Amino acid sequence: MLTPKGIFLQVAFIYIMAICASGRQLLVSGGIGRLQRAAFSSLSPSHFSFGFGFGFHEPHATFEPRQRQAGFERRCKVWPQNPRVVRLFTSAVTNSDINSSEDEEYDWDTVLPFEKHSHNSVKITVTANKEAEENKSDTYDYATFYSKLEATVATAQQLHKTAVWLTIPISRARLMEEADKAGFEFHHAEGNAATLSKWLLEEEESRIPTYATHQVGVGAVVINSATEEILCVREKRNNYRPWKIPGGLAELGEDLDEAVIREVFEETGIRSQFLSVLGVRHVHGSQFGRSDLYFVCRLEPVPDEDRKISEPIPQEGEIEACSWIPLSEYRNMVDSADSKIGHPMMKKVMQVVEQGDGRKTDIQRTPVTSVVPGRKSSPLYHAPIIPNDDQC
Repeated sequence: MLTPKGIFLQVAFIYIMAICASGRQLLVSGGIGRLQRAAFSSLSPSHFSFGFGFGFHEPHATFEPRQRQAGFERRCKVWPQNPRVVRLFTSAVTNSDINSSEDEEYDWDTVLPFEKHSHNSVKITVTANKEAEENKSDTYDYATFYSKLEATVATAQQLHKTAVWLTIPISRARLMEEADKAGFEFHHAEGNAATLSKWLLEEEESRIPTYATHQVGVGAVVINSATEEILCVREKRNNYRPWKIPGGLAELGEDLDEAVIREVFEETGIRSQFLSVLGVRHVHGSQFGRSDLYFVCRLEPVPDEDRKISEPIPQEGEIEACSWIPLSEYRNMVDSADSKIGHPMMKKVMQVVEQGDGRKTDIQRTPVTSVVPGRKSSPLYHAPIIPNDDQC
């Protein structure tokens, strides 16, 4: 007959074996992340506290089985290697999502909310002060921001992330000083927010790209073939030559053909149709220290309802004069040996123009479907494709 002590030992043994088996199933199921599995692989039975009033150390990991509506959930709390910065983070796993992606949960009292970002990085987006006032609590309180930011960086490092991105609105500009203390650097600013970044792989050189390395400009060679005239403008300032072709900077998300048609209409009031690209000029050290890609495009004017080509009207505030100039006059200007009149780049462009209508010489535009899921079609600019017998 078993004594009370013997019964207690048997029950304790069964309970211990059940918990060990539960822990093993959790590990082999793939339900917890790479970091958590690595943490458990280094633990021995002496690291566990089983709730019987005895244990060897403060537990590095504890299992808290509990029921939930959709299946059985096991919750694992893991102490990171650096307890100074992050007390704990958790990974919740259910039997129904063993083969699904990880569902990470974090102790938001010690880290800042973050989300997965491109190229295996994470992103922190600080909300404006108004949102904090509405919620009557401030996750991004200045007094605790630095410690939370350090904790978040440490968590990202343990998750083997490459970088941390941090966006801060102007209304919380003082937080940028705390970010600087944590090793963050400015990446770019736009609108009412600045984005900072920190590269996490100390053994590797940073692969974070420089923001906005280039700006894109467009210029329009608009020729009225009926009158052998080219559309020209003279700006109210920065006129390096007597006449120039209309053009300007492309806007964010704007295709080349859209940009050049818009610029022609804004500066001269002339409606036009895109035909092709005549050439591309690439210069460095331009506006804001960026490089510049300037696409010279061939366009033709669109007749009005009376099938006539309108007279140009200069844009108020920007353009001093605009006019249809005889092609011969414009060609003499750009070909001039006078350094204050001649234009070497446009001299080359006009040589291309004179080779024909562009179907066999100019860079063509063809919309192509993207191989990236969810990305819309985009234009490909390419050399003329001469069909062979098989393609006809």
